Amino acid sequence: MVASAILSQLLPLTIGDLTNDVLSQSDLSFTKVIPFLVFILLITVSNEILKVIRRLLVEDTSTSFEKTARTRAINALLHAPLNFFRKNMIGHIHGRLNRSLEGVVKLIKLVFMDFAPAVFNGIAAIIVIFSQLPPELAFLMFMVVPVGTIIVLRQISTQKGIRVQLMEEKSTMDGAVVELINGIEVIRVTDNVSTEVERFDNQSENLRSKEMRHHRSMAFYDCLKFINEAVFTVIVIGVSTFLAGKGEISVGAVLTSYLCFTQLTTPLRELHRILDELSESSVLAESYFEILDLPQDFSYRLIPAPEKLFPSNTLIEIRHLKFAYGEEKTILNNLDLEIKENSFIGLVGPSGCGKSSLIKVLLRLEDYQDGEIVVDGSSLRDLAREEIANLMALVPQTPFLIAASIRENIAYGMHREVSDAEIHEAARRANISDFIEQLPEGYETILAESGSNLSGGQRQRIAIARVFLRKPKILILDEATSALDNTSERYIQDEIEKMQKENHTTVISIAHRLSTLRNTDEIIVFSQGKIAQRGKFDALKDRAGIFQDMYLGKLK
Repeated sequence: MVASAILSQLLPLTIGDLTNDVLSQSDLSFTKVIPFLVFILLITVSNEILKVIRRLLVEDTSTSFEKTARTRAINALLHAPLNFFRKNMIGHIHGRLNRSLEGVVKLIKLVFMDFAPAVFNGIAAIIVIFSQLPPELAFLMFMVVPVGTIIVLRQISTQKGIRVQLMEEKSTMDGAVVELINGIEVIRVTDNVSTEVERFDNQSENLRSKEMRHHRSMAFYDCLKFINEAVFTVIVIGVSTFLAGKGEISVGAVLTSYLCFTQLTTPLRELHRILDELSESSVLAESYFEILDLPQDFSYRLIPAPEKLFPSNTLIEIRHLKFAYGEEKTILNNLDLEIKENSFIGLVGPSGCGKSSLIKVLLRLEDYQDGEIVVDGSSLRDLAREEIANLMALVPQTPFLIAASIRENIAYGMHREVSDAEIHEAARRANISDFIEQLPEGYETILAESGSNLSGGQRQRIAIARVFLRKPKILILDEATSALDNTSERYIQDEIEKMQKENHTTVISIAHRLSTLRNTDEIIVFSQGKIAQRGKFDALKDRAGIFQDMYLGKLK
């Protein structure tokens, strides 16, 4: 930047010398001009080469930083508390992340491609002006800077934060778009497209009106800056011409002064844009670092267990458990429960009774407020995420599939090399192998985002195949077969029972389809965060209570 600024000032000085030493001579010879032309060409080319080198250095730094920054942000988000995602729309988080990354990268580029070069060029121009011209002319030329700066500062004060406000509204609209796309089926079924389009159009019009107010203000201040530059340009040309006429400066100095003046006004003309974008990028950079500074979810922090854990001969033992979501009503209240190794336990109860909350607590997705849970001889709070992943597996009602091959999806979460034979066997046990093998690319078939090119039952069976590959000590099924037909469900149920016997797996199953729990060792019935009933399937269906009401369809 320093070298480029020096070269930029050599150009007006050379043109001034050319005018004084060659063009003013009566016997003008073109051969005397050639060295000046060659030197001007060398200056220009050298300066452009320096700019290209600077640009490549900045781009290399920016892209490297963006790669690292994006990865660090994703890492921070994946470790963030689940409460953060409950409070913020997914589309808003996505829009905020992208814009904050753009802001950080833009900040680097603005500093090294626009702001710093403008400062260096301006300083170099001022040095040349005061060293080559009379003080009064130099001071007059310099005055364009404070006047222009006053206009720019006024512009910044009136438009402060407007760009960030506009971007925040665009992030909100990003969230609205994701919300609409996720609900497209309901929107169509209810024939509510026109209403949603009108609502979105109103948001867009509100954004457009704010943008236009900003653009009108910008146009006004840009006009003031242009007038300021034009007035001082006329004054500088007039005064320098007057001084040249009196013989106080040469004709070449007039040309030099004008060219130096343009080198001073060019960065000044862009100063507001640069400072405004720097301010905007700084705010976005703050937003990025706020994402990096999100606290880690509690489940990544180990909490030393009490010195004396209560003795437990069971795989999972829960004593006096109390759990609530934040300040909300208590979901689980003074719960006591024992689950033995190699047992098949069913959890049932009406909606909101606490069974899904218990599963989240067991998986350390939510923290409990009081009580103690011992899993496989260790306090749950003393288990790292890696230990929990090695110990437990979850098959949720809505499977998580990635946009990758079927093979990669089945092997998802495995931290070792998995053979084709293992993949095929897992798919067979999940009753999905025949379907996969009929596909043109078989197990290498690429799934769409969230597996949207598969049916609900096919997605669930791929998620279940992961279980047969992992062979966990504790398997948790949360409505895992809700989208399957009766034949597939029975087949998979048999395979899960075989795996249970082969690997001594403890199975905990939440099910609304009560028939899937017929072969369980025990069914635990929840009501209002407490255990209301427990026992075998046949005994519970014949006994008056919540389970019988659910079995007879009287209670959902």
